[in-house]
Amino acid sequence: MLATPTKTAKPPAASLPEALRSKSLYWRLLKSGDTVSYQLCLGFFDSRGDAETARRQLAATFREAHVIPVNRLERDNLAKALQKAKPPSPAPGIPPAAPSAAASAGGAEALMAEGRGAITREDYAAAVRAFTRLLALPQNDFTRDAQEFLGLAHERRGDRARARLEYENYLKRYPEGEDSGRVRQRLANLRPTPQSEPLRTAAVQTVGGWRSLSFGSVSQFYYRGNSTIDTQQLVAANTFDRTTLSLTDQSALITNIDASTRFVDDTHDNRIVFRDVDTRNFVSGQHDVNRLNAAYYEYKHKPADASARVGRQPGNTGGLLGRFDGALLGYGLRPALRLNVVGGTPVGYDIDINSKRRFLGTSIDVGPLNQHWSGSVYFIRQMIDSIIDREAVGMELRYFAPQGAFASMIDYDTVFRRTNIATLQGNWLAPSKTALNFLLDYRMTPTLQTGIATFGEATTSVQTLLNFYSEDELRQRALALAAKSALASAGLTHPISEVWQIGADARVSRISHTEGTNNVPGMPGTGYVYSYTGQIIGIGLFTKRDVSVASVSRITGLGYGGYSARLASRTPLAERWTLDGSVLWYQQHNDNGSDLRRVSPTARLAYRWRNSMTLELEAGAERTSTRSATNEEKTRRNFFSLGYRWDF
Repeated sequence: MLATPTKTAKPPAASLPEALRSKSLYWRLLKSGDTVSYQLCLGFFDSRGDAETARRQLAATFREAHVIPVNRLERDNLAKALQKAKPPSPAPGIPPAAPSAAASAGGAEALMAEGRGAITREDYAAAVRAFTRLLALPQNDFTRDAQEFLGLAHERRGDRARARLEYENYLKRYPEGEDSGRVRQRLANLRPTPQSEPLRTAAVQTVGGWRSLSFGSVSQFYYRGNSTIDTQQLVAANTFDRTTLSLTDQSALITNIDASTRFVDDTHDNRIVFRDVDTRNFVSGQHDVNRLNAAYYEYKHKPADASARVGRQPGNTGGLLGRFDGALLGYGLRPALRLNVVGGTPVGYDIDINSKRRFLGTSIDVGPLNQHWSGSVYFIRQMIDSIIDREAVGMELRYFAPQGAFASMIDYDTVFRRTNIATLQGNWLAPSKTALNFLLDYRMTPTLQTGIATFGEATTSVQTLLNFYSEDELRQRALALAAKSALASAGLTHPISEVWQIGADARVSRISHTEGTNNVPGMPGTGYVYSYTGQIIGIGLFTKRDVSVASVSRITGLGYGGYSARLASRTPLAERWTLDGSVLWYQQHNDNGSDLRRVSPTARLAYRWRNSMTLELEAGAERTSTRSATNEEKTRRNFFSLGYRWDF
């Protein structure tokens, strides 16, 4: 449940992460006597763990958000409604954005989870954005890992120059420790050939001039959660109706496999990659889910600088919107000039559309030039059934230096004649050691495609819809279901001593209204959402490598305002033990007179065994209270996870 506004016409302002675009927004109507209230909900999720992850991502903007159980009837009713009119979710938000109040509401942890998840599904552009935003926050207990993962994301994306720079930055900041040795090996592996390995260095075997490398990771984690919900409603004068619900809302085993094998000599480089996430749910009504994120073969001919990759692979570059099944071919025209051609079909796990999509595109990569500049230009055309779904030209431009980096991108759709994406972000370290960061982001949400016009229709077949609408009419309907999102943020951190740092950031965001169609009502705009965060960071307060962070935030939006405070720390207990702990407090007041309070402590204990196995135990609790003149709801939730990750 995201919010409880006074009426459905004015939901609270918010911006949802890109990963949640496929979920359905819908209203719950609650009646108690003559009193009517509403709940804005987002669903549904395969497990309580998925829902909790989404709630943490939304905590900075939907302060009232919490996870609620739903029964099969509610799911079925929504499914039936979707057949008649797709729930209006035309503008579910600005994509993963710059540092904001989320930093003090578990934002660093959420960004770390977002970035690692993006690496798992091979969305390296999204991983770069997540880790860059995390590193732009004041120093926190995830900063060190984020610096390494940022280099890894650039490495897997094929940007060796940027990966080398990030690894070098890591070693400048963290010259000692077990992780530093691993990063040194990554940096060494970059020099002779491109390296794309997971979290540790692979053993190399040499036979007849060929070097073989096998590396990867396997992890399994069990998640369990129990909730108790007490609801008290005023049904008559001095008369309350009280209900209590207790349930096991999460019980799941998640297995993640990330495996790569390479066969290399001085001329050839062969690679096979397999990545898969499997979720086994043990709660009645929750389905098992398996997602094959990557399964491809890649060949590189070094003398000609030629490459070919075939199979399921990541996108998010060259105008691609995500994972696809197909082929990517590349050829080096000159040392700093490379031509790429790509073709295939998009892969979407959360979107079910009865239309055939396929695309063909080309791009040219330039750089690095003068060891600082790089970029690319691209053209892509995607068809849906017999008409154009998306046709775009775009450009990316990047500048890297030891003091910082800047990156910009623009994507223009030549069929819709609209700018899809325009973004500029950067970070810089001043001579005073003050770290500055900013982000300007504008985009259409969802990204303009003719297939959007199927929302709310009786069929998701574009070919069938062409019997009732012309191409231009379908595109006008798609435009009517897309909104414009805009975001601006800026932040800084400054060391005041060898132990202490201070930081602050500010953010403003806005999502426009949508016109809607005869089948899907328009959605009102969010108005402006403002957030301000201040932090103080202590490094080495108790041990040589511990990090402690205290932060406070203020956020205001249409119909609500709130404050949050967070205290977190990461402490190495011994050579192989690490303890993470945090406490989050949040309070919100809504214009309709209701109030929300939440307290959530968590702790995580990790043990590194034989330099390849990590064992983790996490436990936590959450206490939430929502109160209005006629209703009071208290939720108590306890949860834990236990598992391992083996890097081989």
